[in-house]
Amino acid sequence: MPRVTFIPEDVFVDVQTGENLLRTAMMADVGVTATCGGDGTCGKCRMIVEQGDVEAIPSSRLTDDQVAAGYVLGCTTQVVGDIVVRIPAESRPGAAPARAHSQRTLAPLLTIEEQAARVPLDKSIPPVLRRYVELPRPDLCDNADSVSRLRQALRREHRVRDATFTLEAMREIPGVVAEAEWNVTALVVDPIGGAPAITRVEPGDTTDQQYAIAVDVGTTSVEVALVDLNENVIVAQCSEYNRQVKLGSDVITRVIAGSTLAGLVELQHLVADTITDLVLQVCAEADVSVPDLNAYFVAGNTVMTHLLYGISPASIRFEPYVPVASEFPLTTARKLGLPGGPATQVISMPCPASWLGGDIVAGVLAAGIPWADRLTLFVDIGTNGEIVLANTDWLIACSCSAGPAFEGAGIQHGMRAAEGAIEQVRIESTTLEPAILTIGNVKPLGICGSGLIDCVAELFLAGALERNGHLAPHTASSERVRSGERGMEYVLVHAEDSGTGSDIVLTETDIESLMRAKAAIHAGISVLAECVDIDITQVEEVIVAGGFGHYLDLERVMALGMLPELPLDRFTFIGNSSLLGATHAAKSSEMLKTAHKIAEMMTYVELSVSAGFMDHYMSSLFLPHTDLARFPRAQQLIDQRVVIEEAS
Repeated sequence: MPRVTFIPEDVFVDVQTGENLLRTAMMADVGVTATCGGDGTCGKCRMIVEQGDVEAIPSSRLTDDQVAAGYVLGCTTQVVGDIVVRIPAESRPGAAPARAHSQRTLAPLLTIEEQAARVPLDKSIPPVLRRYVELPRPDLCDNADSVSRLRQALRREHRVRDATFTLEAMREIPGVVAEAEWNVTALVVDPIGGAPAITRVEPGDTTDQQYAIAVDVGTTSVEVALVDLNENVIVAQCSEYNRQVKLGSDVITRVIAGSTLAGLVELQHLVADTITDLVLQVCAEADVSVPDLNAYFVAGNTVMTHLLYGISPASIRFEPYVPVASEFPLTTARKLGLPGGPATQVISMPCPASWLGGDIVAGVLAAGIPWADRLTLFVDIGTNGEIVLANTDWLIACSCSAGPAFEGAGIQHGMRAAEGAIEQVRIESTTLEPAILTIGNVKPLGICGSGLIDCVAELFLAGALERNGHLAPHTASSERVRSGERGMEYVLVHAEDSGTGSDIVLTETDIESLMRAKAAIHAGISVLAECVDIDITQVEEVIVAGGFGHYLDLERVMALGMLPELPLDRFTFIGNSSLLGATHAAKSSEMLKTAHKIAEMMTYVELSVSAGFMDHYMSSLFLPHTDLARFPRAQQLIDQRVVIEEAS
C-alpha cells in the first residue's frame, strides 16, 4: 500500500492505490480547507507534492508556475505510490492540525476477497437451480409416465432425490417435451426440511441463464444485488429509499400503519414497488431477462419481512411481542407483486424474534461468526440497532430502536449514502472551519450517517459541543454558529458552496437525534455483556455492519460513546452484511441451512423488560458517557486539543 507522509507534521498514513489525496489528509487528521465537497471548484485544498508521483486532473485554479512547483488540488488527485506532501499556509484552516498522529490506524471496509475468506469454501449447489436432463424416449417396452422419467433422470444425473412437482410444472410437460424432443431443463427448488420441488420445465438447455436476486429490505433503504449463480459473483447492485417511509420513518409507525387492512395492503405495495424498480434496474444493467430469474433471497427485520409478505405485524407491538411467523413459506415472486417468471421463487431468511430478523441472521452468516473461534461483537448500525455477542458455541442478541438518524433520515439536511452526500468532515478547533468530502466528489447536497457522526464528533473534540449535546456558548462568536428556525445550528456548508443553492446545517435537534441513537447502541452492548457476565474488554473482534462507507472513523465513533473503547485493530467494517448474507444463501444450500441453524441458536434479550437497559441508556446520553473512565482515549483527545489551543 502506498504511504503518504505530510510535512512538517511528519504524519503518515497507508492507503489503497488510487485513494483521493484530500481524503488521505482527512484520514491523517491534517487540517486542510475544503468547502466544495471535492469537485475541484473551490480550489482551496492546494497541496505541494514534494516527493513521489500522483495522478492529478488539471485545474484552472492552479497557475502554470504552481503546477511546475508541484501544486495539486487534493480533491482531484489520486495517490499512486509513496509520496511526501506539504500543506501550504494558504490551505490550512488554522495554525496547526487539531489532533496529530505519527501514524493513523484505519479499519477499511473488507474487500470482496476478505469477505469471502470469512466463510468456509463451500461447494454445495444453490438452493434454486436449473438442471438440464436428456430423457429417454418412451416406447411400448418403456411407457413410464413423463413425470417419472423426469424424476428418474434428475436423480440419475443430478442426485435430486424424491422430487415433487407443482401442478403448474406438470401442465408444462406435454408441450415442452414435444417441442424439445425430450431434452428439457427443470427448475429445482431444494428447500430446508422438505423434498426438492420441480416448479418449472423448459425446453432445451437453459442452464446458461442462472440468476438470483438478493434483497436487503431495510426500514429506511432497500438494496438489491443480481447474482450470477453460474459464476458465483454479483453482477449488478443498487439501492433506494424504502417507499414505506411515506407512512412512517421507524418500525413502530409502520407496525401501527400495517395494523389495518388498508394500511397493510399499501405498505406491501410500497415495498414491492421499491424492490421492483431496483430489480428492473440491475437486470437492465446486466442485460438479464427478468422472467428468467431463478429466485429472490430476502433478508429483512421481522416487521419488514411480515409487511413484504402482506402479513399483519400488529401483534409485535404489544406484550409479549409475538410475531405471526419466524419462518415464511415458499411462494412465487408474482404473488408478492415482484417481477419474475411464473416459477421465480421467494425465500426469506428466518426471523428469530419479534425485533430480531433475517437481516441479522444473514449478517452473522456473512461475518463468518459460526466458524470463528473467538468472542465476537456484531453491531448492525441502522434504523434499528441490532447487536449480537457470540462465539462458535452460543449467540445472544438484542435490538434497540436507534431511529433513522444513522441513515440520514430525520435529520434536517440528512440523506442516504448517495452521490452528493457529505461522508467525511474535519473541523478546525479554533476557527470551526470545516473540511468536507462528499460521495462522488461533487458539490454537497446533504449529509449521510458517516458524515453526521464525523461532524458531531469533530464539534465535540473541537470544544464546540458540550457533553449534553448543546453548542458551547463561546461558539456564538463564530460565523459558523447561528440561531435558526429549529434553534442553534452549525453551518456546515454555505449556500454558494452547496449543490442545492442553500446552506447545509446541523441543528441541535439533529445532534440530539444522533445522541439518542448512539446511546441506545451502547446501552444494548452493555446489557448483553452483563447477561453473559463478561467484561467488554474481553471481546476479540468487533464487526460493524450497516450502510456506512469505507471511511467511518473509529476514533470519532468511540469519542461519541457509541462503541466501546477497544484497540483499533479489533474492529472490522463489513458493509451491508444483510445483503451479503442473502447473497451467500442464494449461492449455496449449505449456507441457507447454516442461516437456519443460526436462528435456532440465537438467544434473544428483550430490552424493554431489561432492568438495566434504561440505566445504561440514560448514562449514555452524554458525550461520550457519564463515566469518562470508560473512554480514556476520548478524554486523551480532549486533553490534547486543550494543550494545542493553549500553545497557539
